Amino acid sequence: MKKVFQVGLLVMISMLMVGCASSTAEEIEINEDKVPSIYSVVGEKKIVGTNSEIKNKVRTTTLTYKAGSISEKEMEQYIDHLREKEEYVYTLDSKESSEGTMIQLGKESVSSGDIVLIDFLYPAMASESVKIMYRSGPGTLKMTE
Repeated sequence: MKKVFQVGLLVMISMLMVGCASSTAEEIEINEDKVPSIYSVVGEKKIVGTNSEIKNKVRTTTLTYKAGSISEKEMEQYIDHLREKEEYVYTLDSKESSEGTMIQLGKESVSSGDIVLIDFLYPAMASESVKIMYRSGPGTLKMTE
């Protein structure tokens, strides 16, 4: 019985560690790629939710930030930094929906044959959370003009 408890506890701790992200981490690690975090560009922002999964060989990490903690100007600063300093490009035109504005950036991964995509969902209402989804997996970039 003690062994079962220890294994169960170990599994729970492992799951918590995978689902956690530091609001002061300089980088987001996604497979072999390291993406500068929003903290490294505009400062600490409160993370209220994390999700990490691997599906169809694509690793996805989603960070949800406290409503109102990231301004539109700060989001623009972060996107500009990724484009100018990290060589990310727009891979989709911005899309408006009832949830807010979605923007996607991408670039070739350090792993051959893979790409890194970053989706930004900026909410329509300030009372809603900003979500940033980092993905890495097989693919090629098709850029919009």
